[in-house]
Amino acid sequence: MKRRAKMRCVWLLVLAVALVSLPGCVKINIVDRTPATVLPPMELGAAANADEHNLAVLAIDFDPPLEYEQIMASKREGITLLVAVENTGGSSEDSVTVQAELSTDDGQTVILEDENLIPVIAPGEIKIVRFKTLGDIPYRSAYQLKVRVVPVKGEARTANNQKSYDLYITQPE
Repeated sequence: MKRRAKMRCVWLLVLAVALVSLPGCVKINIVDRTPATVLPPMELGAAANADEHNLAVLAIDFDPPLEYEQIMASKREGITLLVAVENTGGSSEDSVTVQAELSTDDGQTVILEDENLIPVIAPGEIKIVRFKTLGDIPYRSAYQLKVRVVPVKGEARTANNQKSYDLYITQPE
């Protein structure tokens, strides 16, 4: 379970810690690296089934937004990663696990990983999962963020269960 036990509710203090040490305004760019979803023939048949099990990561956001002034104003509270998960299937799902991983070096060095549980999510419902910050993270100019909802039993379409992002921190010249 790697560092999961120690890192419960630990998240993106990266920017608060990193930005405190940088003078002036800093720009943070987030690039969605998730490949476009193309359904293989097997998944097309599953998509036609009204009772299918299907969860999807819709998007991420941050609270406060990743803007230098906002981060500096809230550095004591930290930054919360928000992950939107939708049940696009026809069945209610129980005990849905959502995972998040922050890494550097093109994903080779894991800095943080954490998971949260959605107790129940009904068909068509969107739930927001919150990952709170509590730890120190080394400053890097680039990070990789992966979020994933663990497939549930009977889920055939899993291509939409994850998203990957690159986060770049730059100073104006």
